[in-house]
Amino acid sequence: MAYIGASIENRVSAQFLKEDFTGTGSTTTFTLTNEVPGGSSQNLMVVVNNVVQEPDVAYTIGDDASDKPKILTFTGTPANGDSIYVIHRGIGTLQKVPPAGSVSANELSTTLKTFTTDTFTGDGSDTTFTLSEVPANSTQIMVFVDGILQKSSTNYSVNTTTGVLTFTSAPDNSAEIEVKHLGIRTTARRAVSMFLDNFTGNGSTTAFNLSNSASVNDVFVFYNGVAMKPTTDYGISGSTLTFTFAPANSSQIMARYFV
Repeated sequence: MAYIGASIENRVSAQFLKEDFTGTGSTTTFTLTNEVPGGSSQNLMVVVNNVVQEPDVAYTIGDDASDKPKILTFTGTPANGDSIYVIHRGIGTLQKVPPAGSVSANELSTTLKTFTTDTFTGDGSDTTFTLSEVPANSTQIMVFVDGILQKSSTNYSVNTTTGVLTFTSAPDNSAEIEVKHLGIRTTARRAVSMFLDNFTGNGSTTAFNLSNSASVNDVFVFYNGVAMKPTTDYGISGSTLTFTFAPANSSQIMARYFV
């Protein structure tokens, strides 16, 4: 194997992590004990028989089965008995999932911050409409007909493979249909879910328990299909939704929110 670089005397700080391997004459990949910060080969110093190897030319870093950057791969095959050692330039363990609350809207791409809206017009007979994006389930879209929010599973369903929206009855001729896709798109690391809670008013109760805790400005609340205004019409403390009025008997209340 033709190694890249020149022989040097290595002086390694005690805070840097060192790992040792031995070539077999056939193996080109070696599994590191410690993660490589950023998954970058520049964050390692790899030495074979006292010759420093060039990052990205003599070797690369890849992810292991757990999606962690721990696989060292040589472009050539170290000979049997070759002495290989790796120096991690700094802390070897990398936390790849950002801490809770550390990512703001500024770090998100534009496609993760915008809500797609589909519009259709009813013809009095068609019940199916194809959405521009395929939602994970029916609770991740909000469907309005002539400005009135429709109740999922009762008034419509959605095929999560084809993205076809199906109404239980055909919207009237010339009815304006609007579909809003809600929430952050699914990423390779994490999916954000939209929850739906339904309640029925009794004319006296003002407080209703949500399935999850939420902030007042993160919850869409609808009263008989009409959007309510946060803090003016309702407030939220923990998982308790409280109206500033008592919803009428048999009135329909819908709350949709992210967790």
